[in-house]
Amino acid sequence: MVPKKFAEEHFLSTHAPVACSQCSETMERDVLNFHKGENCPQRIVTCEYCEFPLPAIDLLEHQEVCGNRTELCHLCLKYIRLREKSGHESHCNGLVNDIAESSRNTRPPEGAQGRPPPREFSPRRLLVSIAVTGIAVLLGSLFFQRKREQNQVH
Repeated sequence: MVPKKFAEEHFLSTHAPVACSQCSETMERDVLNFHKGENCPQRIVTCEYCEFPLPAIDLLEHQEVCGNRTELCHLCLKYIRLREKSGHESHCNGLVNDIAESSRNTRPPEGAQGRPPPREFSPRRLLVSIAVTGIAVLLGSLFFQRKREQNQVH
């Protein structure tokens, strides 16, 4: 219970409608912090595959593309989609088998001689790959944001 003389102050500090500074949605003041941290579509979250920060509303579409990228498993020498990587790592024993878990198998067929084994990435090459991927994701995010803004104007 709030004494009558403090009712207006209580209303303004707890129940008065306020707009979220990130998405402009109106809500009661006491739920604003929870909204900004958990529900706001414009809050910044990070991709589980590349750790790129982006608005929550764009995360699903970004991760759909980002999770389809592949990385070489150094145990079985297959390219594995990032979204399947944790499951693959839990059961990969380094043997090539007939299970179709990837679109590309880098191990040469039986009898293929003279091919060098796959090279390890140098740290410099890895950093360049990460930088190029980050730039591509950033440009894609900006493109989709502009496209969405243009659609909202029309």
